[in-house]
Amino acid sequence: MAYALAWLVYVVMAVLIMAGFERYLSGHCSRQWRIFVRALLAIVFFTPGVVTPVVATAGGTYIVPACIGMLFNLLAKSGDGFIKASLPILTVAVLVFGGLFFRESRRAPDAGGGRLARDAQRQ
Repeated sequence: MAYALAWLVYVVMAVLIMAGFERYLSGHCSRQWRIFVRALLAIVFFTPGVVTPVVATAGGTYIVPACIGMLFNLLAKSGDGFIKASLPILTVAVLVFGGLFFRESRRAPDAGGGRLARDAQRQ
């Protein structure tokens, strides 16, 4: 039960952080930067990783956020574990940013912009 409660707290806090960044960035950044930051935060916060305990009596494997698994392996000074923990984030990042690049490259040049671009056109 504690494991599920910890995941619930983590997901709620991650969603709140993403909403806060979105609200803060909406007035200051263009659409492309907001999409980039939103994707980066989603990748870091919501990519799952698998951790197996070192002690054999601990048993089982645990699904944790990949960024937390990377930090634990960094603190444990485990180079191999750090690389294994970073693979899910790297894989998801390549897929997400590749998809975003493909989508934005097919977008019409005049369809972009945002509040900053509209303000610059008015002046």
